[in-house]
Amino acid sequence: MATAASDSTSQATTVVQLARRDFRQEVTDQIVAMLEKGTAPWQKPWEPGVLQLPLNPTTGKVYRGGNALHLMAVAGRKGFEDPRWLTYRQAQEHGWQVRQGEKGTHIEFWQFPERDPNRESSEKPNAAGSSGSETERDEGPARMLHRIYTVFNGQQIEGIPEYAPQKTQEWEAVQAGERILVNSGARITHDQDDRAFYSPASDKIHLPPREAFKNASDYYGTALHELSHWSGHQTRLNRETLNESYRFGDTNYAKEELRAELASVFLAAEKGIPHNPEQHAAYVASWIQTLKNDKNEIFRAAKDAHAAADYLIAFDKELPKDRSPQEPTRTETAELVAAREPAAGAASVTEKQTATESRLPVEAGPKRLAEESLAAAQDLTKRVFGDKAKHYLADTESGTYRGVIVAETAQHLVQRISPKSVAIHDKTLLPSSVAPGANVLVSYSNNVAQVRPYKARQRAQALAR
Repeated sequence: MATAASDSTSQATTVVQLARRDFRQEVTDQIVAMLEKGTAPWQKPWEPGVLQLPLNPTTGKVYRGGNALHLMAVAGRKGFEDPRWLTYRQAQEHGWQVRQGEKGTHIEFWQFPERDPNRESSEKPNAAGSSGSETERDEGPARMLHRIYTVFNGQQIEGIPEYAPQKTQEWEAVQAGERILVNSGARITHDQDDRAFYSPASDKIHLPPREAFKNASDYYGTALHELSHWSGHQTRLNRETLNESYRFGDTNYAKEELRAELASVFLAAEKGIPHNPEQHAAYVASWIQTLKNDKNEIFRAAKDAHAAADYLIAFDKELPKDRSPQEPTRTETAELVAAREPAAGAASVTEKQTATESRLPVEAGPKRLAEESLAAAQDLTKRVFGDKAKHYLADTESGTYRGVIVAETAQHLVQRISPKSVAIHDKTLLPSSVAPGANVLVSYSNNVAQVRPYKARQRAQALAR
């Protein structure tokens, strides 16, 4: 039986051997080979909620940057659908066992020791090159450490609990996409026939009209790809590949497109917003050449892309449901943003396309807001369920409706009652606890609503899964 000391020595020897093998070159070579075959993670169209970031089930943390991309690539190549990855020792500590004969996957880990403030330091480029901006600090024994670890996928391990993915529904991805776009404050114009692009000079995103897209998912996937470029502006993440791109075809242009593609993949994994690579296939040859020229580029790109995804995900915040009477009540459609200001006795309305602002007397405000909220609910129904979907205003005299609440606007809730039809409810008639995701039966009598869980439907869904 191997002792703890011999096990430690074996691991140390393995680390040295892997370092000599040049981990980054191996990863780059594998990704280049996948690019040439058209099978890299960002060359595949991902449907809403299917893709998930690799994570460590023992720490609860997701892998990031180059490690995340590498593990996603390995999973795609080997057919792993389980996003969990952990070391042999971590599996043993939980009573799980790596199957005999299974081969692990290598990841890298950088440790940056705390710097002694009383010592002067010199800086030189990081030999391992994890990022163009990172440096190796020469402080005697306190040098940053580069380590290689071996991890195994959940499908290679016996005894590990079965993985139960939490699949994002399409309507959730659509709402997340809309929140990110609106809360970002990015200037978006729908003035193109068949192009989508971001202009750093004007700091504007240009898109075709919404109705030009096959469905809402395609629209938000495209819009957030361009928003990934937008995140690199000098006043935001100040990304070199964006701000030093001068014309189509130059090196930085292709590098920036790689970062936006990877950011789209990370957004697809975290928020379910779909990714379609068809529009960016023209860059593949440039990416292959760039990666062949520099083994560190894919790691730099993944790091920048994850930073961009994090930046955009921070905009996915719901407005508070319980507002003070003195706070504005805000509602939005694809064309307008309306904010009711009770304290000022008015309601402000901004037209998104032209940024034209107007103010209405408070008497007109509530009616206008209700109309805009209803229009937004109807528009959302078409975008999520298709143009042929039917929507019904809830019959508050004697109507009964069963199904999941799938969306919410300022003053309305949208309930799916069949695959192609929804009921729209006035939120003021329902309990505040009813929110998107609730599976309920709503019955009305003389403008009074009764709501209770729709348990029969929940059981049917559980059996179908």
